[in-house]
Amino acid sequence: MLTRAPSDCLSAAINPSAEQIQTFSEPAALPYLARGKPRATVTTLLQVLRDLVLAFVAPRAVLVAENLLLRQQVIVLSRQVKRPRLRPFDRWVLASIAGRFRDLLAIILVVKPETVIRWHRAGWRLLWRWRSRRPRGRPPIDVDLRHLIRRMWRDNATWGEDMISGELAKLGYAVSPRTVAKYRPSGLARARGQRWMTFIRNHLHETWACDFFTVITARFQVLYVFVVLSLDRRRLVHVGVTEHPTAAWTAQRFVEATVDAGHVPRFLVHDRDSIFGSTFRARVRGLGVRPLATPPRSPQANSFAERVIGTIRRGCFDHVIVRDRRHAERVVGQYVAYYHGRPHRSFRMQPPDGARHLAPPRPLLGTQIVATPTLGGLHYRYGFIAVPDPLSTRAAHAA
Repeated sequence: MLTRAPSDCLSAAINPSAEQIQTFSEPAALPYLARGKPRATVTTLLQVLRDLVLAFVAPRAVLVAENLLLRQQVIVLSRQVKRPRLRPFDRWVLASIAGRFRDLLAIILVVKPETVIRWHRAGWRLLWRWRSRRPRGRPPIDVDLRHLIRRMWRDNATWGEDMISGELAKLGYAVSPRTVAKYRPSGLARARGQRWMTFIRNHLHETWACDFFTVITARFQVLYVFVVLSLDRRRLVHVGVTEHPTAAWTAQRFVEATVDAGHVPRFLVHDRDSIFGSTFRARVRGLGVRPLATPPRSPQANSFAERVIGTIRRGCFDHVIVRDRRHAERVVGQYVAYYHGRPHRSFRMQPPDGARHLAPPRPLLGTQIVATPTLGGLHYRYGFIAVPDPLSTRAAHAA
């Protein structure tokens, strides 16, 4: 069609022949509006681009004639199809061209002008949303920082979001109180207080515990061992052995324990045995100590004393058959000296005596390690013999 002269094209457009009318009546003459088989979007886009290129290079008379023909065919088709089905690509083409050339809104027949304007505005909103896209809200914080916030919530029962935010600021984390409240663990109660373990730890340095346990001698005699334990460092303050325990003897042993330790505790935990009766409690109160009796049949309430008794049994008396009371006192005295220097699990494998048994710097190569037996070799304590300094040795010989 483009190879013909403009005058021929115009005359053919004004006075079409029967052959031309039959050609335009076929569905192939309407690539965009035909109701036949659906064309692919890519093919339709290529056709539109081809028509745009031809529109720029074709003579004006040809374009006028072609537009008249296409418009007349659209009028004929609109009589048969009341509401044609438009694809998203069709809507985009109509809205884009009509938005560019507003004067062409009047010649659109398949839809109303208001519909094309609505499509154009919807497309503009989508384009603007795509251009201004970014993450919603504030940027998320790191996973490690979230774990730290939740840890602070669990560890500090009396803290709120303001306190945790201030503590994080001391560590270099700028986190608002609202963000701290956002990562509060869901299982925590609002009006929660300190735990029992926290309360006990705050009073361990001024709390002692005492209890009895029995030892069977070689002649099947029952001996009673009285243990006084300091809960601060789990130190055995006093250990006494007797054949006939009484309230007076127990109170006197407790007085001797305060003299050996050099201070008087504030609380003393004991069970409800009859030996801790009024006589014992009156003597203890006279020292300024408040006795705390455990509930009936609740040995777990005096768990520290029960635990150390089990340690003494497993580490000492389960392996030794004592002869009499004196032998038992000597054996338990040796074990107490060993116990204060042994590693303790509650102190991260540090001994109850603390710094007095901390490991020294690593000895020099060739230093001799010696083992000191306890309870006849049942346990050993290890140490080393320091290598003498050559300079000090020469000075001693010179003197």
